[in-house]
Amino acid sequence: MDGSHSEGYEPRPLPPYRDPRAALKDALPALQPPSRISVTEAAEKYMRVRVGGQWRDFDRKVTPYMVEPTDMITSREFRGLSFCGPSQSGKTQMLQSAVAYCITCDPGRTALFQMTRDAASEYSQEKISPMLRNSPELAARQSTGRSADNIFEKKFRGGMRLTLNWPTITQFSSATIRTVLETDYDHFPDSIDGEGDGYTLGRARTRTHGSRGMCAVEGSPAKPILKEDWQPNSIHEAPPVTAGVLSLYNQGTRARLYWTCPHCEEQFEPNFKLLKYDKTLQPAEAAETVEMVCPKNGCFIDHSEKYAMNLTSVWLHESRCGTRAVSLNSPDRRPSDMVSYWMNGVAAAFATWSDLVQQFEAARRHFDITGDEEKLKSITNTGLGEPYLARAMVVDGQLTVGALEAKQNQLAQSVAPTWVRFITVGVDVQKGRFVVQVLAWGVSGERAVIDRFDLGTPPKTAPRAKDRVLAPQTYIEDWEVLRPLLTTVYPVDGQDYGLMPMAIGCDFHGEAGVSDNAEKFWHARRKDGEVARWYMIRGHGGFKVADRVWYKAPERAHGGKKARSIKLLNVATDKLKDSVFAALSREAAGPGSMHLGKWMAKEYLEEFTAESREAVGWKPRKGMKRNESIDISVYGLAVAIFKGMERINWEQPPDWAIGGPSNINAVSLDTIANGEAPKRKSAKQQPVQIKFLGG
Repeated sequence: MDGSHSEGYEPRPLPPYRDPRAALKDALPALQPPSRISVTEAAEKYMRVRVGGQWRDFDRKVTPYMVEPTDMITSREFRGLSFCGPSQSGKTQMLQSAVAYCITCDPGRTALFQMTRDAASEYSQEKISPMLRNSPELAARQSTGRSADNIFEKKFRGGMRLTLNWPTITQFSSATIRTVLETDYDHFPDSIDGEGDGYTLGRARTRTHGSRGMCAVEGSPAKPILKEDWQPNSIHEAPPVTAGVLSLYNQGTRARLYWTCPHCEEQFEPNFKLLKYDKTLQPAEAAETVEMVCPKNGCFIDHSEKYAMNLTSVWLHESRCGTRAVSLNSPDRRPSDMVSYWMNGVAAAFATWSDLVQQFEAARRHFDITGDEEKLKSITNTGLGEPYLARAMVVDGQLTVGALEAKQNQLAQSVAPTWVRFITVGVDVQKGRFVVQVLAWGVSGERAVIDRFDLGTPPKTAPRAKDRVLAPQTYIEDWEVLRPLLTTVYPVDGQDYGLMPMAIGCDFHGEAGVSDNAEKFWHARRKDGEVARWYMIRGHGGFKVADRVWYKAPERAHGGKKARSIKLLNVATDKLKDSVFAALSREAAGPGSMHLGKWMAKEYLEEFTAESREAVGWKPRKGMKRNESIDISVYGLAVAIFKGMERINWEQPPDWAIGGPSNINAVSLDTIANGEAPKRKSAKQQPVQIKFLGG
């Protein structure tokens, strides 16, 4: 040491003496051979779980169907495992049982992947840490060093190291892991940073461990079905999906759960389709009538018999030829190095049949009225454990021009039906014209197209109006042709009054210059006090958009320009196209239906058939160029949704949805006949007891 620094130097004390016997004791678990007990037995012996707010010993009888899948995590025959099932089935507990086994019986590097970093943090703090604290055997094996217990890493005696990870290529790279566990797999990216799917990357991390390596994934199906006309080629094959746990299931042994009927003793596969209930009742009342019907002999099975059937349930895997269901140990089992399972929600231990029926019926009726499939998709994926096939794909091919012509009725053009409550206008911006469609709306989303036309002539006051067609991308003056749309009165059939539009939705996009002029036009309407009746619409494709309709200013600009000073009505176009398709496909009149009058030209009907529903969104059909009927129907629906149409209490509707001449947009036909300009009533004049806030 430099003498200049020696003055006043006091050496630090040496660390305390470590007894080598203590170090040996910590290392001994790593030298012991794996305990010859199953994962389930280890969970029963060492792990405690939270039940009703109390910590109790793990009991396999609560979810007996999880025993075989759980025990296969330590199989030397398989390198991978996938479990597809509903929520509340105990599938996540399977991974926690595997963690307990690795801590107590066979120490080794284990990584548990959640769908995001935040989810991994929450899972660590809400699931793993409480399990360790409240399981004495697990807590005793946890190391006590400085870095032995943090959110994303936990160390145990014997060399067991548990990490809580999330799907990024960094988390999957340069690591040798014996056991990889992945939960909520369908919410992983289909390709992680462009390097591959989570299962493939996870399995690669286990390769060094040979037959002792395992990559196990679980999740509820959330990926869309790819083919609407798919038919299974074998008894247990699942529909083709873009990615996710169900696609892995098809690569594996394809096991399904089988029950034994308590009355005829025949085996069958439990499924939501076997539940029978009175569909004419309200959801809660219908749920009280539910029973299961044995598909073999028609025996009626009560929900109280479910527990006993689960206790005696068995997993049967697909045979080599795909025509028989066999046990896991059968030499005729489908060959694969992945063991895979798929369970229907009616067997889930923590979900009752009545709950499933009530949720499903509520979602189905919501779809019938609104055309919104999100609730129906959610209960199908998480409640039933099944992939969802969009209704538009189910009936694709039926929306033909012939089918639409057969749907046309005697509604007169430019006349609202007697049941009308309000009117919306949708405007699409095309080269040389505005395309306009008028929708009359009734109770619970029933609607009718009552007018359709193009605006292609510039206003007389616009520059060079006499020698050109409309050019909304060039001349802001041309946008003035839209202003009369707001004060056009549509007579109500058989009545002495008509209705002006409640609001107008106009396309914000088009040729270069359209958005700039649309913004200027919107600002002028705001200055006139009409901002709540004019909406510029910006579409967003795909189904990953969380909302269907939202109103906000652009968050940022592009190309170095300033952000626009306009509020846009943002629309998930593919989701709303599903709703439009559902409305057109409904044969009977009533909530959610869409009427077409015989006055509509065939070319307008053809535009409704210009796109087809695919798993990733709506795509143009070959040879079809014009789709305006679809777009302007979406715009009208977007305005109605944003204004609150789906939330209306029809016994006390807002002033713009009142039936009859007291509607705020109603105008006496005598006023029009006398040449007076139509005016909107003051909201203060309306006999509405509760003001409805719809936007």
